Amino acid sequence: MDVLKRVNRELDQEMRKQVDLIYSAAAIAFARYWDKGWGPERIRRIFDKTLETWNECGATNQISMIQMLENESGIELRIPETDKGWRELAYLNAKINVGRMSKAQMVYMRQRQKKWIGAMLMACLFLSLHRKYGFGKDRLVRLMGQIYEIETEYNFDRKKLVAACRTEAGVNLQHKFGG
Repeated sequence: MDVLKRVNRELDQEMRKQVDLIYSAAAIAFARYWDKGWGPERIRRIFDKTLETWNECGATNQISMIQMLENESGIELRIPETDKGWRELAYLNAKINVGRMSKAQMVYMRQRQKKWIGAMLMACLFLSLHRKYGFGKDRLVRLMGQIYEIETEYNFDRKKLVAACRTEAGVNLQHKFGG
């Protein structure tokens, strides 16, 4: 198989995995810890809003989801697996002419992007909550902690989290993100 096709497939698989982990845990957090207004319908609506936000960002390579979140909410997301922030990575902070990249450069970029998929999805969720419901730093940080706590509770097992999302939050995740 062509190496570029392989890394693109791996990126898509990581995207699906992270959607399952993050969005299931977020739905469970809303069902467990937030007021009764966060029922299945409202959770589904915010997930629909995240798809709109994701597509808005994907329509241009002018700005990343992580940069959009920081610009609009003041929250900077980082990932523990790297010593670099988003500002130091061209594909997260600058316009990139993908058409001018060599195959090796594309493979390298996709491999690096894979590490940031979770942060990008989290940024998308947070930006959507900020825009739709006025969530500020305090509520977003609280939700971030709850998501991590729930992911840890389920040992980052995506199948168990998706099942718990259905039973606890009444939400059946459907993949609409990605390729």
